[in-house]
Amino acid sequence: MTPQSDLLLLPLLRAAHEPEAESLLAQLIAEHAAPIIKGIIKSKLHATEQASYQEAEDLYGEVVVQLLTRLRAFVADPEANHITDFRGYVAVITYNTFHHYLRRKYPARWRLKNRLRYLLTHRGDFALWDDGEGDLLCGFAVWRARGKEAARAWQLRQFADAPESLKHAGAEGGQSDLAELLSAVFKFTGAPVRIEDLLSTVADLLDVRESVAVQRVAEDEVDGGEVDLRVSFATETERRSYLRRLWVEITQLPPMQRAALLLNLRDTHEGVITLLPLAGVASLREIAEAVAMPAEQFAQLWNDLPLDDLTIAGLLNVTRQQVINLRKSARARLGRRMNER
Repeated sequence: MTPQSDLLLLPLLRAAHEPEAESLLAQLIAEHAAPIIKGIIKSKLHATEQASYQEAEDLYGEVVVQLLTRLRAFVADPEANHITDFRGYVAVITYNTFHHYLRRKYPARWRLKNRLRYLLTHRGDFALWDDGEGDLLCGFAVWRARGKEAARAWQLRQFADAPESLKHAGAEGGQSDLAELLSAVFKFTGAPVRIEDLLSTVADLLDVRESVAVQRVAEDEVDGGEVDLRVSFATETERRSYLRRLWVEITQLPPMQRAALLLNLRDTHEGVITLLPLAGVASLREIAEAVAMPAEQFAQLWNDLPLDDLTIAGLLNVTRQQVINLRKSARARLGRRMNER
């Protein structure tokens, strides 16, 4: 038993034969993983208000398949595939699976949510923050410090039904129009709103809908994108070799530089940070440790990476310019070290 692995997994390593190991796997899933998986899926699917029981079951099955694959790899080689926090790892897989589900099924809604997040984190009069209970709230920036309670969903429905909301129907034309719509929503509620409630309201007002044809195209784009990422370097071997060298150098950066870089690490196609687990170079938990963040908190941020400088500044408790300077220093050092090697 490697000291880095969760004690919950110890019985798996002591199993005398394969049938016993399979029985222990089933017990581990049923008693410890299933409540976490179902809890996250129920919470997230309820927020979308557009999912069926079958979709929940499909998501649960997808998470379990991934989890079983990882657990069997752990049993085969516990030192190379250690899991330091089993429950945290289950949460990471579940959040990541749900992220890909939304991206495939609701591409138009996903794009709108990204636009909302961008506005909420880039305009000085808006803000997006965690309420400390697992919900993301948004509203006027002054509300964040005041700790105002969130508005109810019915208040947003009242705004959507109000005649004055109709004049914002053209907000899809650009970010400035969308900002005016958000201001109108916040003025109407007089209180912060949950990001998912805001998304549903804005999507209804702008008539953002998904067609079957669009969903199929989006799935093709996502699948193709993942293939492109996997061969974005000349060959699979070169890609893995490059990422391993890069990860070694990143782990040797000063902690603040490392966090500022990893939370905004990009290439021309996608956040490089998402390639690290895909290539088997660094697990999500190892990346979380590298940015000095609890695994479950990092799992919730994972879907939004790479983060913008203002969000990173809030996480590191520094200014936006300091984040830029830290990342610039990190990139300069990485550039020198990678060129030397």
